[in-house]
Amino acid sequence: MIVKILSSSATFAGVRYNHEKMRSGKGELLKVRNFGSLMGLDKIGPKDFINYLKAVSVVNKRVSKPQFHAVISAKGKMTSKEELLDTAEEWMAKMGYGENPYLVIFHNDTENNHVHIVSTRIDKNGRKISSAFEKLRAVRALSNVVKREQADIAKLDKLLKYRFTTVAQVRTLLERMGFEVRFEKENMEVSRSGKLISTLKISAIESLCQDQGRDKNGYRQLKAIFSKILTERLSNPDLLSPKTDIRSELQGFSRMVKKKTGAELVFHSKDSEVPYGYTIIDHSRKTVMKGSEVMHFRDIIALLNVDRQNDVKPRDYRISYADPSIEVNYIISELEGAGLYEEPVRTFDLQEDIDDEAILGRNRQRKGKARTNTR
Repeated sequence: MIVKILSSSATFAGVRYNHEKMRSGKGELLKVRNFGSLMGLDKIGPKDFINYLKAVSVVNKRVSKPQFHAVISAKGKMTSKEELLDTAEEWMAKMGYGENPYLVIFHNDTENNHVHIVSTRIDKNGRKISSAFEKLRAVRALSNVVKREQADIAKLDKLLKYRFTTVAQVRTLLERMGFEVRFEKENMEVSRSGKLISTLKISAIESLCQDQGRDKNGYRQLKAIFSKILTERLSNPDLLSPKTDIRSELQGFSRMVKKKTGAELVFHSKDSEVPYGYTIIDHSRKTVMKGSEVMHFRDIIALLNVDRQNDVKPRDYRISYADPSIEVNYIISELEGAGLYEEPVRTFDLQEDIDDEAILGRNRQRKGKARTNTR
């Protein structure tokens, strides 16, 4: 990519020039930024943009030609208008114009896709934005933007070479590594710091998913390390004091795992509730796996702090007891392998239950209380 700063103007002629390009079908308005109350109008024409830019600029009368007009161009047609827009916005921020009102217009009338950017050299506080070594700073700023984009793309490509079995694991991996992921119809959009990096077909990601099989040796090694860490924490009463909640204990456990193995644990929870499961990202083996493949989440909780097992029971789980055997068996089957703690089920035999009246009736009578059996 290359950048070129065009001539200044007192009349903001760049707005009219780009408007004519749009009228002829050779240009497209991609972004209108920081124009304040102007955006509330139903119809906005070039004169409205010019008047707004003049109103911002007029407070500094020392600058006779306040227009800032630049072009960012890519080689050929491979770079999309969306990618050019992202680059332009980041470049404007680096040049000090990020909070100024500006327009970004895409042109398709040459062999190379490019965008024009029109703004004012005066900020909203009336100060002139520095133009010292402007052309040199413009090139350096664009170079930094492009290098970061290339680094993000290279990092994304590297992560997509990990082994995983589901699209959900891909999302967990990318988000853990600092990307933002959004699903749009049949696509997965991957961004970094609000900037779109890549649009991936979900079907293409599914084709990358593979049945890993069980790396029994690797899983055994991880499980042995997990058990050792948990045992050490259990033997240290300071780490499991009543002042420490389950989430803090899990984070402490996660830090120790990463320190010893390099693997990251990503705990899953609904809102701010106690986690119900976890995913393991093993960077040394470049593998993403279900936590239960190594150690069930309920076992981790049990070893961290037995006294707090009630904290991780599913909330609002009610049993009708209409048919206890069916109901309880159903719940147990649902919990198996889901990473939830299973509390032993207590059974009741009403036929051999002790008669409350036979035992407690006399005590009530001594205390002057009515017997429950009034026959």
